[in-house]
Amino acid sequence: MSKVRAFVQARMSSQRFPGKVLAPFRGKPLVWHVLATAAQVCSPSNVVLVTSDEPSDDPLALFAKSMGYPLFRGPLDNVFERFRLCARQYPCDWILRINADSPLLSPRILRVVLEQAEGSDCGLVTTIFPRTWPKGQNAEFIRTRTLLSVNPEALTAEDVEHVTPYFYRNASRFRIINVASRDPKLADLHMAVDTVEDLRHLEGLAEDSVDELLANAMVQQGTGSARSCSV
Repeated sequence: MSKVRAFVQARMSSQRFPGKVLAPFRGKPLVWHVLATAAQVCSPSNVVLVTSDEPSDDPLALFAKSMGYPLFRGPLDNVFERFRLCARQYPCDWILRINADSPLLSPRILRVVLEQAEGSDCGLVTTIFPRTWPKGQNAEFIRTRTLLSVNPEALTAEDVEHVTPYFYRNASRFRIINVASRDPKLADLHMAVDTVEDLRHLEGLAEDSVDELLANAMVQQGTGSARSCSV
């Protein structure tokens, strides 16, 4: 496959749970688990922690450096621009966008997402168009030239903050593949950390049971079902 990098999006200034990405989860910082999962599908040197240039994110930057992961810092509130700038500093053909609030993120799902892009002319492979996996099992695989082709003046406040809504809202202009689970009801499950209560709940889940749940939701041969939207 072409050059792939994982961009792990993180910040310390969460309103509901400040500092959550460095909160301990099963003995290690929350973000450690996400970076380690990304490193299972991309080499560690291609896993970039993408955070802000605000002083509040200095501890997060120090952690990334201590673990040997590449680091990029950009605008706090304009996450879309942060990703565009990061893509220029760390050139690649594809960006695997992952949120740092997902300590139970499955590498199996990430591999399926990457596999769907092989030999395809799509601009985006996703697990949320529509969502059929639990929140916290999100992966978006964006062709870099597709990201860089967007006119920033066309973006809404939601686009700037969340990076990808622009593509879904304008799906007729892009080729999108959705990786779906066999059980759409899984979308009702919550496996992301938004609050302290979420963290405690996820820590209490048996790792084997989560793996089994997600494995059973895969379609045969371990690939996701795909839907393309194109002009």
